[in-house]
Amino acid sequence: MFGKLTAIAAFSALLLGQSIASADEEKAEHKSAHGGKLNAIRTCENGHAEVKVEGGLLQLWFVGGGSDTLKAVRVPDQEIALAVTLEGAKEAKPLVLKAKPNALAEEAAGDCSHFEGEAEWLKGAKKFVAIATVTFKGKKQELRIEYPDGYDPD
Repeated sequence: MFGKLTAIAAFSALLLGQSIASADEEKAEHKSAHGGKLNAIRTCENGHAEVKVEGGLLQLWFVGGGSDTLKAVRVPDQEIALAVTLEGAKEAKPLVLKAKPNALAEEAAGDCSHFEGEAEWLKGAKKFVAIATVTFKGKKQELRIEYPDGYDPD
């Protein structure tokens, strides 16, 4: 009888441990509004750039920090000049993202949260790191994109 109780207790503890780990994992993984990957801007609490690549098109949305990743954050930049280093490459390739305002949200170029850029060399890209400078929340900040995993310095 004692052996069965010990086994049940051990099994229960194992299940409880898995439940706690799953809750922690969900807490750490923020939701993306557009199905892309989140890249923290300086810190997770500061804000994120959500990135999605389809074929040769890279889309980027600026969103809130912490768990507020479903809220758009507008920036005054009209374009963003990325330096993209593909996995295994020695040199970065330029990719300019242009503002793609959401008319329903009354966005305009220079007051926009969505940007797009297209390049033939992006098609089939499995992994890359891109760097840029953006005006986010009123100040110039470094943007680091790690595709496809996302970037989180925390």
